[in-house]
Amino acid sequence: MTSFNLGDLYEMLLMRLRKDKKGSVSPEEFEGFARWRNIDYYNKMFVNESSTKYNEDSLKPFYVPYEDIQVDQNAVTKYYEGALSELPEDSPYGHWINLWINDQGAEPGHVYDLTDMTWVDIVTETELPDRLTNAITGPSADHPIGHFSNTKLYVHGIAASGFGILTYYKLPDDPYFDYYVDAYGTITYLTEGQLSYTLKAGEMARDGSVAGEAVISASKDIEWEDHDAMNLLDMIVSDVSIALSDPNSYQASLLERKEN
Repeated sequence: MTSFNLGDLYEMLLMRLRKDKKGSVSPEEFEGFARWRNIDYYNKMFVNESSTKYNEDSLKPFYVPYEDIQVDQNAVTKYYEGALSELPEDSPYGHWINLWINDQGAEPGHVYDLTDMTWVDIVTETELPDRLTNAITGPSADHPIGHFSNTKLYVHGIAASGFGILTYYKLPDDPYFDYYVDAYGTITYLTEGQLSYTLKAGEMARDGSVAGEAVISASKDIEWEDHDAMNLLDMIVSDVSIALSDPNSYQASLLERKEN
């Protein structure tokens, strides 16, 4: 997010519900709803991912460009395949965008030029059987086709091992709300990246640390930009309103979501 962090969203939620920061809606409850809506909103954005600029812009925080992935021939099946586990651990694979292939045997990590590579036509599993046997649209060195399992990519039409260049959307990171509570029960968010905070008399951190101990924040903010974070907040307000049996807040949140 640009202007707002997870602590800001929590305070906005409490203000809209007219609750205080003393556990009427606990940080863990808020975090649970945020985790759910984080992936739910991500899935909803993919329904029309390329149909509007708005959807594509919203998904930019999850865009991972031009990652190398080795593509080798399987000794048993003779298919050319690459393991998605080669992609960065902090950018777990979510949805593919584009794939280029080079079958000249070059190693991943070198300086590449997409104009020297061949674009791969990604097909669905339903299309695959027909494409593999079609005399006109079947795979070739100039027009390879590819498809994905949940762990591998497969490329048909190439004649030698090489490497692929994959652009894709990663999965969103789970939000985590780290905090401490003071002697009066007031909750204070520990911002993401906050290196150290020494707890004062009467304060206790989420991990059980007490006064005199230093805590390092484990918080993880959601990755959406602010305009999408507000949409996410509207969803969370609806969820919490139902949990609190607060029909007025629920109706107000639905009106806000309809306008958005």
